[in-house]
Amino acid sequence: MKAVVGVIVKDGKVLLIRRNRKLKRHAGEIGFPGGMVERGESLEDALRREILEELFLRPGDYTILGRLKPTKTLLTGITIYPFVLTLGENAVPRPNPEEIEELGFVPLEELLPLKERDSTDTPLGVVWGATARIARELLKGF
Repeated sequence: MKAVVGVIVKDGKVLLIRRNRKLKRHAGEIGFPGGMVERGESLEDALRREILEELFLRPGDYTILGRLKPTKTLLTGITIYPFVLTLGENAVPRPNPEEIEELGFVPLEELLPLKERDSTDTPLGVVWGATARIARELLKGF
């Protein structure tokens, strides 16, 4: 199984979300917006669909800068393909409450402990697991 996430960076910060606690998968966890790739869908199409569903952002609201190394979830074996995005000047992500309880931009400096640890606290909660591995990959250039 495949999933995609959007690692949205703007002004030295990265967007994190807290998933709705009523979801079947990863309920209440801190992560990046995204979700499962549907049958016959390209990774990029899945990313665009998920960003629209979760944040109400259309392709003209952001630019895909590139991709990070894929990572696998340890419990479910899902391969996650992270894309790095930047927002347009007037783009404002709004959380879809069915999927996201809260979102916030976190300074990249607050994620620096992930270079040496498997988890770290943020204002939204603890970043760990696949989200921590993706963030660590993002931080390699910092």
